Amino acid sequence: MHLIFFIKLEVFKVSFQENKIRIDRWLRRKFKNLPQSFFEKKLRKGIIRLNNKIVRSNTLIKENDLIKIKDFDKTVYAIKTKNIAIAVSKNQIEIFNSSIIFQNNEYLILNKWKNIATQGGSKIKLSLNDILKSISENMNLVHRLDKDTSGAIIISKNYLASRIFGSLFKERKVKKVYFAICNNRPLKKFGVVKMNNRKNESNDDNKKSHKESYLSVTRYRVISFNKGFSSILFSPITGRMHQIRRVAEYLGCSIVGDRKYNKKNFIIKNKKCLMLHSYYLSFNYNNQEREYYAKFPAEIEKEANSLGLKIVDKNHIEKMINI
Repeated sequence: MHLIFFIKLEVFKVSFQENKIRIDRWLRRKFKNLPQSFFEKKLRKGIIRLNNKIVRSNTLIKENDLIKIKDFDKTVYAIKTKNIAIAVSKNQIEIFNSSIIFQNNEYLILNKWKNIATQGGSKIKLSLNDILKSISENMNLVHRLDKDTSGAIIISKNYLASRIFGSLFKERKVKKVYFAICNNRPLKKFGVVKMNNRKNESNDDNKKSHKESYLSVTRYRVISFNKGFSSILFSPITGRMHQIRRVAEYLGCSIVGDRKYNKKNFIIKNKKCLMLHSYYLSFNYNNQEREYYAKFPAEIEKEANSLGLKIVDKNHIEKMINI
């Protein structure tokens, strides 16, 4: 018995959202089950062509370009999507939808709730990314927030938006302001902290061992102080892991509820809840200035009120950005 495979010429038209990406990346996104080496060989032999021309794998494609595959066989070029391994409940979808601050066709701003990781892991039962992929494979996280940090987070709705936000973050053109309730207060009411964010290394500014890849830069401003607790705004210029939490520890005012960087005092108040919230985001998208505010969760408002601390307002944000 002979198996018959139907092989034919297949042509794909490049969309606006796929403009100016490498042809090999386009192929790997389209046919996720095939390796880079497969496409390298096909391009080299001219089996896959761009506008009927043999091109290198790093060639940039443009809107309305035609990508031709001469040996298209569905059994080989199976367009597979990643299966959602974790079931997402209707309730989680409803929580997600009710947490949307703003959305358009390009991106959405979500007020992330506490106790959900942005991405999956060996000990993570459900992540924000799982919820996104259950709604649309095209949605992607642009940046991250810690599991116990609430507040504004950007989610792209297509590949072009992901690239735009990637560039904005790389060029440090996204302004972020976080609100925190802390034990104690810094010696100075406001300032800029430059420190080494690498584990197990000194933060002595005079040491030459600091590498730029580990340097974190963070603005801060104290809003109020009362009976050993303070409310502080933090604005990270760089984007390092646990940056704000480590800066707070460095300043001698660790965040209330921080089990990792406030081990001595986290039991005092809200041991199950980190008092850190991503309150404000702003950036220029398509030549328009955009800014968004994320409403505080009840736990943080209640804690601030019980401690007699001020909650941030727009005037504080203006002062913070202009430090």
